[in-house]
Amino acid sequence: VKDLDTWCDLRKAMNTLGFDPIAQKDIMKVTCALLHASNLSFLEKGCEASEVDCSNPSLPPTLSLMGVSSQILNKALCTSTIEARGEKLIKNKTVQQATKALEALIKATYGALFKYIVGLVNESITVKQSYEDDDVANWRGNRLAVIGLLDIFGFERFAVNSFEQLCINYCNETLQQQFNRFVFKMEQREYEREGIEWAFITFPDNQDVLDLIEKKHTGILSILDEQCRLAKCTDHSFASATYEKCSEHPHFDSTHSQKVNGQFSVMHYAGEVEYDSASFLEKNKDELPKESTDFLMSSSNPILPILGRMLSEMSCDTPPKQQQQQRNKSSSLSRGTVGSQFTSQLRQLRERIELTSPHYVRCLKPNDELVPDKFDHFSISNQLRCAGVLEAVRVSRVGYPQRYVHSMFIQRYRVLSKQQLLRQTKWRGEKDVCHSLVNDLASMIMESQSLGDVEKNVTDTPSKIKQRSPDNLIAVGIQLGKTKVFLRRHAFETLEDLRTRKFALASTMIQ
Repeated sequence: VKDLDTWCDLRKAMNTLGFDPIAQKDIMKVTCALLHASNLSFLEKGCEASEVDCSNPSLPPTLSLMGVSSQILNKALCTSTIEARGEKLIKNKTVQQATKALEALIKATYGALFKYIVGLVNESITVKQSYEDDDVANWRGNRLAVIGLLDIFGFERFAVNSFEQLCINYCNETLQQQFNRFVFKMEQREYEREGIEWAFITFPDNQDVLDLIEKKHTGILSILDEQCRLAKCTDHSFASATYEKCSEHPHFDSTHSQKVNGQFSVMHYAGEVEYDSASFLEKNKDELPKESTDFLMSSSNPILPILGRMLSEMSCDTPPKQQQQQRNKSSSLSRGTVGSQFTSQLRQLRERIELTSPHYVRCLKPNDELVPDKFDHFSISNQLRCAGVLEAVRVSRVGYPQRYVHSMFIQRYRVLSKQQLLRQTKWRGEKDVCHSLVNDLASMIMESQSLGDVEKNVTDTPSKIKQRSPDNLIAVGIQLGKTKVFLRRHAFETLEDLRTRKFALASTMIQ
């Protein structure tokens, strides 16, 4: 992949979507400014004070691209203002605190820039229709077809897993549950349409794992938010609170060695993941100094003041008066924790997907080297597990995963029946013939399973024998629908085994 080609594709896409050339230039300026700003450094200035290193070669391009002076940048990053009883107190920051303020500014600005670009894209592709009749416009406007693409990041499990991995895996758990329910609904519709008894089928659900992560007061993210609201809280206190409230949960584990290191494990649908609680609180707070928004608002770059106003809008649902009180008490914007924002956005995403008819595409990478004609079995199996494909297979196998239309079922399994079924279809009808074939095969399946139990020294009770009689097709694992025959896994495997033996015997006789 060549950077020049990617750059040309990006500019072409922006032009296609109608991005103004000046706006494109300003967006690139902000992006480059953030890259240069990430290289800035700070010097100690007296006792517990700091200043921007003016000798740093990245400082001039940062100031030029952002459209600010060095004094404004220094004030925004190296000092903080605290308002108390109508008085403003200026407090200096240490080198470490100034570095944290710079990192928070870069992260928040880049996030706001991304949201700004998404807004421009959505505005560009929004369907605009004008009708003379307002009623017609409203009627059609409410029924406009929409196609949405959701690129889901896969399940993650590394040597060291932190807050980011917990959020990503939480998202995957949520979307996997939605996928399971989607499969269940599709199966339910199919069974009802075919007149199949399905009430006894129980599909797997990972709600207990979601409760472990998101449930109020006892969920991991809820515990984390409570710890972030305390005056004196540490990663150690968060880990201790998590051990105390989650230790009895069946999908939570924390060994003695894990507790010593502030770690815990969560049993996700794709496997067990060990999380390290270090930096959980800092990453969840994601505090942005108030001076940062003032800094952006003072920029001569037209986009930065817009981003500053976006960041000033509080994401937490608190009244304006209370927001002002929160701003006065601390030098940071109260924007809500990352965990609470992530949970809220994930809930909105689920509600949006529920209103659509989703289609799922699972993409697999054959090898990590990106070379042709190489198939890495370990990598593929790991991707299948992390992408939820194995879970999807498990869900589908709970019900009737194998199904044939009547004609195909007769064509495939008529060799197992002693009746001349193929000739009878002309005057009896496919469904009637299929019914006779199903009854014959049900007896064979029951006999085959009984022989298997005898070989395993398993003795059936009278109740079990009655349940597995040919008349009880559900227990045998086969049902006849209006247009299809449905087979459970064990019934399908038994029929395939009998069919293979039949052909093998016929081949021997021919020879």
